Amino acid sequence: MSRVAKRYAKALFELAEEQKVLEKVYADLLAVAKTVKDSDELQTLLINPLVNESDKLRVLDRVFSERFQNLTRTFLKLLADKRRLSELQEIVDKFHRMMLDHKNQVEVQLISAIDLERPVVEKISKQIQQIIGKEVLVNERVEPSIIGGFVVKVEDLVIDNSIRSQLNRLRDQLIAR
Repeated sequence: MSRVAKRYAKALFELAEEQKVLEKVYADLLAVAKTVKDSDELQTLLINPLVNESDKLRVLDRVFSERFQNLTRTFLKLLADKRRLSELQEIVDKFHRMMLDHKNQVEVQLISAIDLERPVVEKISKQIQQIIGKEVLVNERVEPSIIGGFVVKVEDLVIDNSIRSQLNRLRDQLIAR
């Protein structure tokens, strides 16, 4: 992530917190990110250096202006003035991480070979929460290639309890002999 995106996200976060509109600005940014992600045309527009920044802002304003907080609109205008709209997604990503930290939450990716039953997911979530000391937000993903078991990814930590991983370790041990 660029240092520029971090600075802009931090500045917006602090201003939103100061003005007591943090949750609303966060919702605005999530709406922008989702809309941009879902629209190839909007993505292309924002990263295209040949398109004038004021034209980019005009399109964003038309799409979002009535629903957004004043602070969000002012922030988007600032990004356009500074020719930084191409960094919008990175800024939103950093803002998202700051919100998680602010709420003492962490996103966890739980990968399994099959859909896990709710009690199993809750048990894994509870154990991770005890280890990390933060509220755990679980994103589940099914990946049949792991054969069985599960893999948990928390920030930089990976807990690989998959059958595929166990078979690979066994193979490596047999080859080493």
